[in-house]
Amino acid sequence: MDDIDCAAERIDAFNAVALQAVLARTSGAPSSGICRACGCDIEPERLRATPHARHCKECAADIEAENRRHNRCGPR
Repeated sequence: MDDIDCAAERIDAFNAVALQAVLARTSGAPSSGICRACGCDIEPERLRATPHARHCKECAADIEAENRRHNRCGPR
């Protein structure tokens, strides 16, 4: 088995795990409608678009910005 075959197997395994993670997230119960970060109500239009949303729009934007910063700069 050469390096290309090993890489292809790793990619297939990664894709299978990623797919299972996505399916687990979307097959769970719908959101409670309360943001896990701040405790405020999640916007109804956000819940219509993403029934499994766990954060309000503002907290989700903050979390996404922090994740981008973390990926760019590393942990602090």
